[in-house]
Amino acid sequence: MGYIPSLQEYLSNAWISSSGPVILLHSYFATMHEVADDIDNFLHTYEDLIYNVSLVIRLCNDLATSVAEKERGDAASAILCYMNQMGASEEEARKHIHNTINNAWKRINGHCFTQDASVEPFLTQAQNAARVAHTLYLNGDGFGIQDRDIKKHILSLLVEPL
Repeated sequence: MGYIPSLQEYLSNAWISSSGPVILLHSYFATMHEVADDIDNFLHTYEDLIYNVSLVIRLCNDLATSVAEKERGDAASAILCYMNQMGASEEEARKHIHNTINNAWKRINGHCFTQDASVEPFLTQAQNAARVAHTLYLNGDGFGIQDRDIKKHILSLLVEPL
């Protein structure tokens, strides 16, 4: 493996590559019945929310896929960046990443409980995007390697009645 960035340098790019910003932009258009004339202002207002949702998506992915990616020689993950930067063990790095995810969730929830009701559908979609990441990557790479657990979650959501 070549260059390994610092964790901060990695995260400054990784949150964007998580697809979180694209997912949330689509959610905005799907949930806002009256699209604001100044979408740039809207997105700037919720920049921290978008960042933290994207961070949860990326870091959940990194926790679940880092071992396989390291074996394949793929690009660095947050875990590898932290280990390299801090001289930490993998266990310490995973704990740090879990704490970072928890802090991101606190910021996400803070946005969702302090905003006006007119944007509630967008905020719900933002929370749900982060929840999906947790579900997909809870027991490993549920996106790249679908297993019975993911199938069970999808069936319970879409097929089986409540």
